[in-house]
Amino acid sequence: MNEPREFADDELPPGELDARTTALQATVDDITRRRCAACSANLCGHEAVLAVVLGSKNAPRCARCAAIESHESVPTLAERAVQWIVRRDCFAHVWRRAGEREGFGATERPPCLFAPDGAPSRAPTVSTAAAGATSPTATWDAGDLGCGDLVLELRTRLRELPAGAVLRVVARDPAAPVDLPAWCGLVGHTLLSASHPHYDIRRKRD
Repeated sequence: MNEPREFADDELPPGELDARTTALQATVDDITRRRCAACSANLCGHEAVLAVVLGSKNAPRCARCAAIESHESVPTLAERAVQWIVRRDCFAHVWRRAGEREGFGATERPPCLFAPDGAPSRAPTVSTAAAGATSPTATWDAGDLGCGDLVLELRTRLRELPAGAVLRVVARDPAAPVDLPAWCGLVGHTLLSASHPHYDIRRKRD
């Protein structure tokens, strides 16, 4: 079976939302048949969507492990992701469908990721043993560039590097923790590490 094609935002002409949604749903369904790459826990549909948004679909993490790696609580991570998801029709559709499948209804904030009373949980303890393990090929300080300009320039800089090279990006835009991983997941680059404002991205093979 062929792998579903993943699209970058600027590769989709108007009118192809259904095809994009179908491809995303197929990717999410495939991820839910796997386990968390860090703790081997089963993944729910919402965690599968998060794996795509966070750029870790090839080595998906459960919400707890993803939160630990990003140095925050699960509700905080999920809230940032939801703010990005609801602005993209295909992601919003698949996210709400996951809630329906899991018996929560088409809610944007499912109880599997958000405390029932909406209160944020305590931030998890983070292991820093692997910090600095990646040796970047190049470094780019993006300053405060916003998402649109940021990913356009990032696309150009990655194209200038050989396949498999690692670009260390310093991005201070507040939306970068969600936008950068999501962009990597959509276009096929690998996000090796993310600790805002530092991101290590491995260029995909053409």
